[in-house]
Amino acid sequence: MTFRFPHPSMREKFDISAYLVLGPDDTHGRPVAEVVRDALRGGVTFVQLRAKHSDAGEIIEMARDIADVIRKEGKSYTVPLLIDDRLDAVLAARERGIKVDGVHVGQTDVPADICRRLLGPEAIVGLSANTTELFDIIERMPAGIIDYIGAGAVHPTSTKPEATLIENAGDDAASIEAISRLCRISEYPVVAGGGVKPDDVAPLARAGADGWFVVSAIAGADDPQSAAREMTTIWRKTKASMPDSSHTGTRHARIEIGAANVRPDDDRYVNTLAQLTIWPTGVGEELSDYVAEVVRVIRESGIRNETHAMSTELEGDYDDVIALVKRAAFVLRDHGYRTQVSLQMDMRPGYRDQMHRKVELVDEIIERNGQ
Repeated sequence: MTFRFPHPSMREKFDISAYLVLGPDDTHGRPVAEVVRDALRGGVTFVQLRAKHSDAGEIIEMARDIADVIRKEGKSYTVPLLIDDRLDAVLAARERGIKVDGVHVGQTDVPADICRRLLGPEAIVGLSANTTELFDIIERMPAGIIDYIGAGAVHPTSTKPEATLIENAGDDAASIEAISRLCRISEYPVVAGGGVKPDDVAPLARAGADGWFVVSAIAGADDPQSAAREMTTIWRKTKASMPDSSHTGTRHARIEIGAANVRPDDDRYVNTLAQLTIWPTGVGEELSDYVAEVVRVIRESGIRNETHAMSTELEGDYDDVIALVKRAAFVLRDHGYRTQVSLQMDMRPGYRDQMHRKVELVDEIIERNGQ
């Protein structure tokens, strides 16, 4: 019997701009899940559980606690959870239905291609290495194996003492320049870290990184929420201030999976208006609680949406809309409900903002004809 992970894949779209790595050794005795909760409230967008001194059973239970916190914060479909190194714990957790979205490995861990083969096409696989090594890795890595790369170390770090500084990087400026060169050639999203502090966030953004990763700066902070908020605020403000900031979204090498990640002025963009209704059958007459679960996923997606009494309207690129419809439908399907989907779409290349413009045009005609 083939096992099917009972959660929608997040591989099509994820945000590595604010990446938290932590385990029980990093939180000064506080529960890992508690620190994750605070960090999520501060804006963290990606979580990796790294528990080098824990056995598989302990890792699985920590993953369950973290996944529960992510769910309670309403971010199950926007913030992925990965486990570092321990492919066995990832497989066991997913077999138990725990929402672990993938694995992160380094050069001395289980090879990334083995992780991909065992986890299947829907899991996220991240790979980290010394930045200098990554230039060679990118050239020889077959497409479809990994989803992002972790580069560093930017500074010496006590949480990962085995990590070496970037070759020939005698100072911080040289480290940032090496990461900038990597970002320019990489088709994969690049998240950079290693001793990163708030002062490093803006330089990494300007270097072209898709995000930063930290351990101590958030997990070891007295107030993880405030620490996360400070760093995410710096990142957003820096990106917004950069020339052509619309081009600074996360890159994605897996074009075949369907994530478009294109701008409205890109010639690949196909503006799509969709009218969507999703509901379960066989659960009684009152459907509001079920519909609320679906609408929450839609609202967290980043795609323009408006919910009305009978349906929700969406507007975005065709591939992004279709991917969201799948995620929203599987919210109920994965709870075991027979699910009905009603979808009507209007695709119009070369246009945008039709959700509001169509209504405005009708209002203008009514007003004109009434005069």
